[in-house]
Amino acid sequence: MDINPDDFDLLALDDIIENYDFDSDPVLQKHFHHIEQHLCAQIEAYGEGVNDYGQVMMAHLRRTSEDGRDFLIHLGFSDSAANNFYHANLLQDLGKIHPAFDVGLWSLPTRPSPEQKAEKREHVRRGPEIFSEAVEDEMDLLFAHPHVGMVIPCIQLFHHERVDGKGTYGKTGAQMGKVIKAACIVDAKDGDMMKRPHQERERTEEEALERMQTAEKYDGAFDGLLDMYIQYRTSLQA
Repeated sequence: MDINPDDFDLLALDDIIENYDFDSDPVLQKHFHHIEQHLCAQIEAYGEGVNDYGQVMMAHLRRTSEDGRDFLIHLGFSDSAANNFYHANLLQDLGKIHPAFDVGLWSLPTRPSPEQKAEKREHVRRGPEIFSEAVEDEMDLLFAHPHVGMVIPCIQLFHHERVDGKGTYGKTGAQMGKVIKAACIVDAKDGDMMKRPHQERERTEEEALERMQTAEKYDGAFDGLLDMYIQYRTSLQA
């Protein structure tokens, strides 16, 4: 599967994700469910006996998948579309297990250098490479399916985008759509709540959300959907 980020219409993704049901779709049931299970097992086993980073990563993917699923329902997406997001987002960080990376890159004892940050960003490109290999035997049937040919690659490639066009591929908010913006928001929030070695403690959700609104790191990165997300998350705590 040849992946070119310029080929994807992220606005169309909001409609495409509504057009199937991961749980009941016969093509996915027969030809893809077992592939997803295998890939998730590979992610969880990554770094086993070294730093066990795969367990950390899989927990992050489950949290963001659940959060994004529930937020999309809040935004008016159907239950099936939100569930489709959940399953696609489980493979968001698949590229991190690519053999080109040293497993230690993901659990550095200090802040990453600019070079290390640039290397880490390459996981968005590596994900579709691993994914293509995983579905190769079922390619003819699966590549035509929107979940495999569109939804998963889009979330893998664009989950670090910024609406000011400063993301990995320079997409602006007007080009992105709600599904990708939601993926970016829940990933950033959960990532900011994960304690790094250079931090004294992990951030609370309130602190992470405030940082997404005010910190220089995220200046211009999100639009009004972030405000809707904060209101939504706040309502859950009321």
